[in-house]
Amino acid sequence: MVSFFSSNISFVLSLLLCATTFNPCLCSNNNKVIRCDEKDRSALSVFKAGVLDSSNLLSSWSTEEDCCEWVGVQCDNLTGRVTMLDLQGFFLAGEINLSDLLQLESLNHLDLGHNVFTAISIPPNYTSKFEYLDLSYNTFGMESLQWISPLSSLKYLHLSGLNLSGETNWLHPMAMLPSLSNLIMSNCGLTNISSSLNYLNFSSSLVFLELSYNNFYSELPNWLFNLTSVMYVDLRGSHFYGEIPISLWRLRNLQSLYLLSNKLSGSVSYKLGQLEHLQLLDLSDNLLSGSIPSTLGNLSSLTYLDLSINHLSGHLPKSLGQLSNLESLNLKGNSLVGVITEETFSKLSSLDTLQLSSTGLGFDLDPKWVPPFQLSNLFLANVSLGPNFPTWLYTQKSLDSLDISSCGILSIDDEDMFWRLLGRIGNVDISNNSISGDLSEVTLNSTYINLDCNNFTGLLPHISSNVIFFSASHNSFSGSTFAFLCHTMSNEEHATQNLDLSDNLLTGELPDCWANWKQLFYLDLGNNKLTGEIPPSMATLSNLFFLDLQNNSFSGEFSINLLSISNLEYLILAENQFSGRLPNTMQPSLVTIQLRSNQFIGSIPPCICNLPSLMVLDLADNMLFGSIPHCIYNMTAMASDYENLHYVDINLIAKGKELRYAEHGRLRSIDLSYNSLSGEIPPELFSLILLWSLNLSRNHFLGKVPRQIGGLKSLECLDLSFNKLSGEIPQSISGLSFLSYLNLSYNNFIGQIPLGTQLQSFEASSFVGNPELCGAPLTKNCIREESKKPVLGKENNDDDDDEIFLKSLYLGMGVGFAIKFMWLYPSCSKDAIDEEWETQETPAKVTLLFQGNVLNPISMCSNNNKKVIRCNEKDRWVLSKFKAGVEDPYNRLFSWSNEEDCCAWIGVHCDNLTVAPFAPLKT
Repeated sequence: MVSFFSSNISFVLSLLLCATTFNPCLCSNNNKVIRCDEKDRSALSVFKAGVLDSSNLLSSWSTEEDCCEWVGVQCDNLTGRVTMLDLQGFFLAGEINLSDLLQLESLNHLDLGHNVFTAISIPPNYTSKFEYLDLSYNTFGMESLQWISPLSSLKYLHLSGLNLSGETNWLHPMAMLPSLSNLIMSNCGLTNISSSLNYLNFSSSLVFLELSYNNFYSELPNWLFNLTSVMYVDLRGSHFYGEIPISLWRLRNLQSLYLLSNKLSGSVSYKLGQLEHLQLLDLSDNLLSGSIPSTLGNLSSLTYLDLSINHLSGHLPKSLGQLSNLESLNLKGNSLVGVITEETFSKLSSLDTLQLSSTGLGFDLDPKWVPPFQLSNLFLANVSLGPNFPTWLYTQKSLDSLDISSCGILSIDDEDMFWRLLGRIGNVDISNNSISGDLSEVTLNSTYINLDCNNFTGLLPHISSNVIFFSASHNSFSGSTFAFLCHTMSNEEHATQNLDLSDNLLTGELPDCWANWKQLFYLDLGNNKLTGEIPPSMATLSNLFFLDLQNNSFSGEFSINLLSISNLEYLILAENQFSGRLPNTMQPSLVTIQLRSNQFIGSIPPCICNLPSLMVLDLADNMLFGSIPHCIYNMTAMASDYENLHYVDINLIAKGKELRYAEHGRLRSIDLSYNSLSGEIPPELFSLILLWSLNLSRNHFLGKVPRQIGGLKSLECLDLSFNKLSGEIPQSISGLSFLSYLNLSYNNFIGQIPLGTQLQSFEASSFVGNPELCGAPLTKNCIREESKKPVLGKENNDDDDDEIFLKSLYLGMGVGFAIKFMWLYPSCSKDAIDEEWETQETPAKVTLLFQGNVLNPISMCSNNNKKVIRCNEKDRWVLSKFKAGVEDPYNRLFSWSNEEDCCAWIGVHCDNLTVAPFAPLKT
């Protein structure tokens, strides 16, 4: 009876609901109410037809009769009209046609964010009841936001991730929205923030403001400090500069303030201490200086404080110890000084994360002190904690991350307790201390373990299969690696991705059990005493990105098929005893190849040209022969702005030294030195225009250096010494303005070293061993070469004028010479010349060198009883006229004014015989 009565009541209520609505409700025979307005259903169907639903997430829009039951749709219970459309993250594509959605007359909440729409169509004139609009993180951009102005009811607007860089007046339409409470426009490429404006229409309504990761390049705007109702402000990473105004204290309702990752300078205002509701304050990664104001201790509601990576100095205020609600305190990366005592933490009972990390800070705590907090994360790198391990850390039962690197810790009082503590911490970094001990029997379980740069000895410790990062470099671990690599604590494969055992005393051959380490991404075994051949199972490390085996005693052929290691970018095998030919298959992904100081033999394989990402190629000190492949130009990363995103510290030998380079992603280097390579240097090599270092020394290269070398404008190091290169040094090399190391010694270069401040700034040792080379910085002068130097300040057409002048000069002098010659020696016979020579004064012939040409004027005779002035007066006049018409900025022709005899002038040679043919004189 009750059931019958209830069902009838339900039916009656359904009828009443149908009667009270404006649209005709369809009531089915099974009492199901169809609430959806037909007009809204039609508008939604049209919208769906215009978008791409590749994931078929809108399938219910076809199967369900009632549109109020469609996924993402919400209707009013009384009217049946659609009030909300939430399709965030549905992977919808195509174009948003706002006209279709405006047909939903009651729609006030529209969320199409996090889709892949490529365009939006907006009608010219429209009205809407939108209160909530989210179009964020789609792929379209907009040149104007004026269409937002009519949305007078809008309270929530989220446009983050859209390209709005073309809208320079974006703030104007926002200011027309008097009810706006939430404005979120992060990562939009915005530029103008109208910093001089004082008030906006939403100054009293705005509660939430996020404008992070834009390009304002401005001081903080004045209108920001008149947002009397604002509770949340996020302006991080938007290139703000200048000081934080004292007027910040006006934001009395502020609860969260994020100004991190800008260029804000000046001091941290003491006025911040007046923001009594402030809960989160992040001013990290700026240029703030001065001391931390003690007034921050007044912020009783503060739960998160981050002032890291600034230029703050002075002592840590004791007042911070009063922040009983503080959960996270980060002050790392500053220049704070002083001693931290128990008082500093006296009331920090809520503290969960502590980051200090400053070399000027030290702890002075009672060994029996029990902190009022239980930390999850503790980062104290570079803080003075030693020499003994701080025992108060044993009281922290919830630690998940511990960084006490570079803390001056020398000893551990209770090693068993110490390793048990570390065993239950997820991430452990105790590197760069001087902790000693034999870890042969220790088992480590942490996910992240860094033991670098300590004094640990004995065999390597055992690690569980769940360890992802293990680094134990720069210790004194010794013995075999077999137990470490082949001992498995379970049947599971190792999850380790990063394994660094470099710079230890490990010995013996590598075991063949690498199949258990297939997740390895980074492997560094360099600088040990390992021997033998590479085990075949290393070919199973298909995920390997970095492989460093340098400075061991590995031998035999490197037989691993590199094509099986599909992600390999760094291959470092230097300073071993590998032999045989170079690998003839290589991964196109390779960025660095260092095979120097081995016993590789043969030619450079052509596959080296199929490495478009290669930036460092070091094959030095092997037994390679043959020529450099002409296809080397295919190494396009050395000629383009390609930048490797994986920065790894590597050693590079350049400028005659081995140096450690961090973040070397911009360096391009080729070193083929100390081999037996021969042939000419291919011009294609110099198409690699971003080369930073090029070393081809100690080979058998011959021929001329291609003039294209002048195109290596980024070159800083060039070594071509100890080859058989010949010809002149290309003039273009003097244009390498960044060159700081040069060695061209011991070749067969001839002629003058090209003039230019760059080459003349090097020591003479850069050019020695080239007997026919002259000019600064060598002491050997080349006068004749200097006369070849082009006249400074002249254009190319001046060279043509000089040539015309010289031809005229030759012709005139030649005719005069011929007439004189025929007048003196009409028979033109050798006997006649000899006879005349015996009976007349010695005739003189003037030879003038200019740009490699020779002028041979006529002769004159002098009186034997006086100083011989051999120069013909007419020749002197011609030379003087020539000098007057040229520029001599270096005053090389000074003798042309001081000496009476033009035959003594620099660059002029006079011969006693007038019958010599026109021919250049050798230097």
